[in-house]
Amino acid sequence: MRYSFTEKTSHRQQETAYMLYMIIGSYFHKCSCRSKALEENLFLYYKELGESRQIGKERQIISVSEGVLGECLASMAQMNAEVFISKTDEMYVLRFYTGFEDIVVAVDDKGRYEISLVKDEMVA
Repeated sequence: MRYSFTEKTSHRQQETAYMLYMIIGSYFHKCSCRSKALEENLFLYYKELGESRQIGKERQIISVSEGVLGECLASMAQMNAEVFISKTDEMYVLRFYTGFEDIVVAVDDKGRYEISLVKDEMVA
């Protein structure tokens, strides 16, 4: 009889992508995701995390995101945003469109992420 061992895969990328979506989206007056199916899929990975890991990771993401977006948080609270989530080249990319400044978040397969603020060139 032959046994097959499967390697336990980490879902850090999906968990982190959902937490970033949830936390950064909460800074806006209103935020909606274009892909409800993908949003729900990422949510399921997030729910598998233990509560203590959720809290620790969320605190870390809040600290980093407020550090990057600090000056914009007051204006973001008055804006609406539409989020596009896509997966390309082993990266999840979350793009928060506001019409003025866009926030782009890239999450790699190990759950590492980068948050950047991009000015909309069409507005200037």
